[in-house]
Amino acid sequence: MTVLARTFFRARRQAIEWWGLIVVVAFAYLMAMGQFSATRLWSGELLVLTGLAVYAATLGRAVMRELGPVAGEGGRRRAGATLSVDAAHEIELGLLLVTGVYILIVATGGLGSFLYPLVYALVSFLLIVNKQRWIAGIWLAATCVLEILVGYASGRAGLEGHWGIVAMHLTYLLFFAAGNLLVLTSLARRLRGQHAESVSAELARVRQEARDFRLIASQLPLASRAVRSREEEELRMGQGAVQAIHEQLFFTIDLLSVSLELHTAALLWVEADDEERKPGERVDSRKTPRLVIKEMATASEMVIDTPTIESPGVLAAVLRDPKPLRLKSLGGRRLPPYYQGPEPVTDLCAVPLTDGKVVRGFLCADRIDNRPFSDLEQEALIKAGSQCLRIIEQERAFAAVERGKYEQEQFYRASELLNQALTLEDVYAKTFAALGAMAPYELAVITRHDAGAGVHEVIAVRCNAQLDQQGLSERELEHWRALASSLEAKRFRDGVALVSMAIKNRHHMPANGEYADTSVAVFDPGTKLDKARSVLVLPLVRGEQVLGTVTLVSSRAKAYPPAAREMLRVISHQVGVSLQNARMYESMEERATTDGLTGLTNHRAFQERLEHLHALAERTGQKFSIILTDIDHFKSVNDTYGHPVGDAVLKRVAAIFTQHARKVDIVARYGGEEFVLVLPDTDGEGAAVFANRLREEIAAQSITSDNGSFSITLSLGVAEFPGDGLDRHELIEKADQALYYCKEHGRNRVTRVRDLP
Repeated sequence: MTVLARTFFRARRQAIEWWGLIVVVAFAYLMAMGQFSATRLWSGELLVLTGLAVYAATLGRAVMRELGPVAGEGGRRRAGATLSVDAAHEIELGLLLVTGVYILIVATGGLGSFLYPLVYALVSFLLIVNKQRWIAGIWLAATCVLEILVGYASGRAGLEGHWGIVAMHLTYLLFFAAGNLLVLTSLARRLRGQHAESVSAELARVRQEARDFRLIASQLPLASRAVRSREEEELRMGQGAVQAIHEQLFFTIDLLSVSLELHTAALLWVEADDEERKPGERVDSRKTPRLVIKEMATASEMVIDTPTIESPGVLAAVLRDPKPLRLKSLGGRRLPPYYQGPEPVTDLCAVPLTDGKVVRGFLCADRIDNRPFSDLEQEALIKAGSQCLRIIEQERAFAAVERGKYEQEQFYRASELLNQALTLEDVYAKTFAALGAMAPYELAVITRHDAGAGVHEVIAVRCNAQLDQQGLSERELEHWRALASSLEAKRFRDGVALVSMAIKNRHHMPANGEYADTSVAVFDPGTKLDKARSVLVLPLVRGEQVLGTVTLVSSRAKAYPPAAREMLRVISHQVGVSLQNARMYESMEERATTDGLTGLTNHRAFQERLEHLHALAERTGQKFSIILTDIDHFKSVNDTYGHPVGDAVLKRVAAIFTQHARKVDIVARYGGEEFVLVLPDTDGEGAAVFANRLREEIAAQSITSDNGSFSITLSLGVAEFPGDGLDRHELIEKADQALYYCKEHGRNRVTRVRDLP
């Protein structure tokens, strides 16, 4: 019965495997017999429609199989592996396409059909895309055979001259095929060869890098490693570890198979979510866990085609009670779950691979020669299983070391970058980059805290730059971007939110980084983080002062484990120091370039900015104008009303100048009561109009003091580049001459250089 069952299984399997070729042969015969003539096709006969439905289903199956993923990957069946049927599938699809084209030709008039050029196009396509020359020969031969059969059917239908048409078609067909083979095929072969060489070289490089990754990674310069994202680094580490594990596991399995003379040796792994199972917890017996074939050495053709086993079968008892299992005299009746067809297995030994009390997998061995497994052989299997676990644990330890090394390097690099940041914007950008390298986030927010007023202010917010690459839907992307936009420059008061608690306790919140209850406010009650699953608020501490917070928000659960929280906590202290340094730097920069009384650009900074503008104007030919002005009779103001009032007058004039100037204009205190304005892309006439507007605005002001109210006026001189001079010092001198002319001729007026006598 076993032999008969195996024979029947093989026959059924072969029929399914070669069903497309069977359909092609059947349709060729039916077309030759005239069963698919145009009359019968268009009359809608049941037999013809049924045949077309079968053909369509077969063609769809072949196309889906060609487009679908390859099953059974992962180093399986390395010993005794069956020959790949990819070539057969390619032949089958090509023959089905050729048959379909001839069905269309028969349905639209036979050999004289207007669709006949489709044959040439299809043959050209098949000859170009074929992977092997002999497959192209089969396609071409099948096309010629179908041509002859259609011609034979035409003769049976009484059409005259059909063989001449067939001969003509065959001649053109062979001529067309030869042309493709000589020209297009050679070109395609050359391009495929170049592509194959480049792909092979790249794969060889990646494979070698995966094997040696631990050694190479330790020698890579810090800067070169940091340019890779965390996902890329994890992928590289995982690639090397997985390949090393598979190579060592297969060596162990294959050595075991040879030494114990086994029919099949297989390493099966229990597919389970380790994160959801507590240490020492048993597998729930009410659930049916799936097994995955990690490695296999077999001489059987009956093993399953996919790596996943839906039911543990005879191994279910070992899942419930993790003890070695030995079965004998099976007679092919009770098979291990990795077989899909009849196999005369007589003896089976399966040992569980356990991590504490949790069954992680099985090491299975079977025979077909009625030789039961002895105690020594069972002990050898147990030791081999322990070796498999040690291999995995060893690579896991190596991966953990590499991951820790990568995280430490990211930590040190982040510290180095933050130490180099001088401006606040630079600190924000490098903070977000450093955080993204060490922990995932969809949203990162930096806030500033005013302890005196009890107010928090969002000073920087950033969505992760790689959100588009994380597989999020467009709605989810818009959600995070809208949330980031709503937080910009947001102000909120102290309260019971996580940000306030982190500052009050000087400790990160929540304590475990989890955000199970989305009703808990992070910033204020009005800001909801419904899609957040992990939140970490880190206080920015500088000495005894808490400057603010950094908040990370992620849609992933358990995104911030203890090790990551500790490194992020240290980085947050570095961010606090960098923020304080950047603020001091900007303060010093402001004092060095800003007039302390009026807040305008001081004389030194004005000269530098004018020099840059003048150089740009010389290169581009752009005009600009200089307005030099001072307050009329300002000395009498100081003498009459006092210097504090004089200072107030200077501040009032500076404020009006700043209010009316554009962002690109330069407004500076030139010295004493003198001011200077530089207007880029403005000629002398436009500058004079602007100067008169300022003069009128100042004259309309009423200055109050203890000695009464008074008003002030301005005198303004205007010089234009390049009309009034090419040298910047010359322009300032001429503007000063125009200002002096105003002083000599009544004050409270505007004079251009060109209007000087």
